[in-house]
Amino acid sequence: MISILLSILISAFSLQDSTSNSNLLPDTYDERLNRAIENFYQSQWDTADEDFSSLKEDYPDDPTPHFFKSMMPFWEYFLVDQTEELAEEFLSRSEEAVKLSERKLKNSPSDTTMVLLLSGLHGYRSLVAAGESNYRVAIRSGMTGFNFTRQLLSIDSDRPDARIGRGMFYYMVGSIPKEMKWAANMFGLRADMEQGFEELKIASQSDSYISNDAKLMLMYLYDREGNYDEALVYAVKLTQKFPENVIFKYKLGEILEKKGEMELAKQTFQDIIYMDNPVLTSITEKSRKKVSKLEKITMN
Repeated sequence: MISILLSILISAFSLQDSTSNSNLLPDTYDERLNRAIENFYQSQWDTADEDFSSLKEDYPDDPTPHFFKSMMPFWEYFLVDQTEELAEEFLSRSEEAVKLSERKLKNSPSDTTMVLLLSGLHGYRSLVAAGESNYRVAIRSGMTGFNFTRQLLSIDSDRPDARIGRGMFYYMVGSIPKEMKWAANMFGLRADMEQGFEELKIASQSDSYISNDAKLMLMYLYDREGNYDEALVYAVKLTQKFPENVIFKYKLGEILEKKGEMELAKQTFQDIIYMDNPVLTSITEKSRKKVSKLEKITMN
C-alpha cells in the first residue's frame, strides 16, 4: 500500500549503502521501511516516527526517513488545518531530505530514484508555499521540481510518476492569481488547472501504486475548487483502502458536510472520535466540535 515513489525507493536503497553484511542488511532495511510506511499510511504516526528515527540513525545518508517525517506535517497541513506552524514544520523537515537527495544525485547523476524523490519534494514545497500565498517561492520550487519531472519525462512521458509531477505543476501554474501571472509569464510558463486535473486522473487510473498519491491530490484539489462531487469520489476510494487513516476520514467528513449530507458527515466524525488516534489528537478534537455542530443542525 505504498506509492510508486516509495516502492522505487525501497528497491533502490536495498541495493545501495551495503557493507560487508550486504546479504543481510537489505532485507532488514526493507522490512523496517515497509513496516514504517504501513504505519504512516494508516496514520499510526507515533510508531512510524520511532521507526523512521531509528532508520535515520542506522542509515544517516538515506533521505527516505527524512522524506516521510516531513510528510507528517505536510499531510496535516494539506488535508486538515493549513496553519503557518505546520507549513514551517514541513518546510524545515523537508530541507534535510532535499539536501541528502541532491548529494546522492550529485554522486550518481543517473539515479532516477533521486530524481523522482526531488521532483516530489519540490512539488510539495511548491504547494505549501502557494497555500501560504508565497507565490514567488511556489514558482521557484515548482520550477525546480518540474525540471526533475522533465528528466523523468525524457525517459517515459506516460509513466505515472511523471504524470503526477506534471499534474501538480500544471495546477500550481494555473492557480496563480491574475495579478501574479506576470511572474509565470516571465519564466515562459503556460498551463491551466484542467491540464493538471487530466494528468492526475490518468495517474489515478494506473495499475501502479502512484494511483494512491494521485487520488489524494485529486480529493484535495477538487475540494479546494468547490467540486465536492468529484472530491467525494476520491475520498471514498482512499478511506476504503486505508480505513485506519483518520486524516482521510476527516476529509471525507468535511466533504460530506459541504455536500449537505449531514447525517453521514456526523457518523464519519463520530468514527474518528471512537478511533481516538493518540498522535493526531487535534483531529479528534475537531471531530468532536463537528459532531456537536451537526447535531444542532440535524435537530432543527
